[in-house]
Amino acid sequence: MTTAGILPHMRDPAQSDVVPLSPPSVWRDSLPYLATLAAFTGFSFLSGGYVMTRAAPIAIAWLIAAAVWVWLVRVRRRPSRLYVGGLAALGVYTLWAGASVLWSFGPDLSWVAFDYAALYLAMGAVLGVTPTGVLQLRLAGFGFLAATVLVSLYAFAGKVLPDMVTHAHTYARLDSPIGYWNVLALLMVMALPPALSLASRRDASLLVRGLAAAAAVPLAFTFVFAFSRGGVIALAVALACYFALTDRRLASLVSLSAVAAPVAVAFWQVRSRETLFTATADDALRTLEGHVLLRWALFALAAAVLLQLAATAVERAVRWPRGVRVAAGTAVLIGLVLGLGGAGVSYVDRQGGTQWLRDRYEAFVGDEDTRSTGDTAGRLLSLNTGRPPLWRYALEQHDAGPRLGTGAGTYRFTFYRFRDTGGVTKHAHNQWLNALSELGVPGLASFAAAMALLLAAALRGLRRGRRDPERALLSALQAGLVAFVVHLTWDWDWDMAAATTAFFLLAAAASSYITHRDAPAPSAGPADPATGAPVRRPRVAVTPARVLASGLLLLTAASWVPPYVGDRAQNRAVEQAARGDLAAAVASARSATRWDPLAADALVTRALLEQQLGENRDALRTLRAAADLQPQNYVVQYQLGLLLERAYGRPEEAAAAFRRALELNPLHESSAYELERLAGGG
Repeated sequence: MTTAGILPHMRDPAQSDVVPLSPPSVWRDSLPYLATLAAFTGFSFLSGGYVMTRAAPIAIAWLIAAAVWVWLVRVRRRPSRLYVGGLAALGVYTLWAGASVLWSFGPDLSWVAFDYAALYLAMGAVLGVTPTGVLQLRLAGFGFLAATVLVSLYAFAGKVLPDMVTHAHTYARLDSPIGYWNVLALLMVMALPPALSLASRRDASLLVRGLAAAAAVPLAFTFVFAFSRGGVIALAVALACYFALTDRRLASLVSLSAVAAPVAVAFWQVRSRETLFTATADDALRTLEGHVLLRWALFALAAAVLLQLAATAVERAVRWPRGVRVAAGTAVLIGLVLGLGGAGVSYVDRQGGTQWLRDRYEAFVGDEDTRSTGDTAGRLLSLNTGRPPLWRYALEQHDAGPRLGTGAGTYRFTFYRFRDTGGVTKHAHNQWLNALSELGVPGLASFAAAMALLLAAALRGLRRGRRDPERALLSALQAGLVAFVVHLTWDWDWDMAAATTAFFLLAAAASSYITHRDAPAPSAGPADPATGAPVRRPRVAVTPARVLASGLLLLTAASWVPPYVGDRAQNRAVEQAARGDLAAAVASARSATRWDPLAADALVTRALLEQQLGENRDALRTLRAAADLQPQNYVVQYQLGLLLERAYGRPEEAAAAFRRALELNPLHESSAYELERLAGGG
């Protein structure tokens, strides 16, 4: 890859909107972006960063590195007021999430939710004050693209090499390494616009543009095999936003076609290979058909590169006047809007018009669509999403109170209380309603303000940047940000550190770049009265702001340690108990409680172990302590009822505990069974 395609062009500030940075600061100012890209990649390959014990080491390492980097940064331009306002609103949301520990149904869950929010706030703040020029913008955009391509290659390998990469054996849908198919699809969507911007880049070499088209191919295959309806919505939003903002509409459309057409041909050729689109236990057939897909995928890859190279050669062979390019790009935008809009209107009209739309809406709200809802390609046509009931539970919890919410990260208690079906769901699958349920109106208001202001900060200055040579890449980042915010309405991306890290990476890069681009060129600074030479500033200024920032980052890192160590000790206790080493398991459970005194799970585990050791009196004290800590936890009440009835022979007290468990989880069959047994005298 040539430097002409990736490294910044050092233009005269008078001839460009871009203010170049001096070489030493260019690389120093790239360090936060490199660290965040590394964190994004790590989170992606560790269950998306959703599992706290897997995400904690990465989060702690990033926060410590940021605390050190604070002493190196040279803040040339303050972040925009919009961005600062967004960070302030996010800070309010984070503090409110932390304060919710005081009234939370699950204080240990709220502690973890606070840690995640504090990490995101730190990322937004550190990247927001980082001077961002052309190199940093390209590093954020193209670095994110490269990391996401790695994710897509691993995910797609589960389809084409199932004999070697076995993660796709259980479902037809792809979800690894993220661990959740909808977030995997979202990341593919967010990475596609940067790929299009690079493939259509006028000053990039033939090799770079061909490689960009090649990078989009695994993104496309992985996106399709995620079978994500929310991903389809996000894709439509991202492409609409990108083509509305970019100055390379015609070239980007050609690049998109160069990728989409071969991929479509490949899917058409394998459409009858059932193991690619449905789950199967036939490993031999899965492998055979996966290898067929691999051959067609390689065809699509080669065809996309060749088509992109041909399009690039034609573009360079013909000198298109600027007016023609602008007119063609405008025509592309209008054609896409009219074409897609007309196709949608025509489809609705053929299906039955407005009555059909009303029927579809009712099927969506009631989850009553009769079409397929399994983990196959057919689910893309179904309106059975399971989400409207989850949204309704969040609203019911808010109406039922408490008004301050149930505490950050505690939607699972809401689900248990109001659900009318089985299963376990830990999020409302709508971040706005989830915030309302868990943190009340203050939580929803501060979160919504943060997202709105951060998005506005990244989208500002559209008119001033019309002649910016990086406009296409900037538009790509902005499109990904809009897609993320839209997808929040549909899923739990906020809890997946990989997705939210990508959001803050792109948001900070876009906003900070616009701030530095639109600011006047920096002056040479004060001069020495005697010699006239510029006065050298100290390399590191020890200021209260640096001390405070570094200290807060280290405190945030420290806040991750207790729940991380406590959860590991809890897991160790379960493993030791499974091996029969009860004494060691009890010691580990006690260690878990010492590290995380807010966790009820460790107390329940300890009580069960104490019962196995015949220490029923200690077990009762432990369970009562757990009930005092988390009175809204039905598991504690259920275990307390079992102990009171079986070890102490107190049926009335046991029945009261089982009734309380059923109040908290009306569909808990075990509590209902025990209560019926006691009522029948069994």
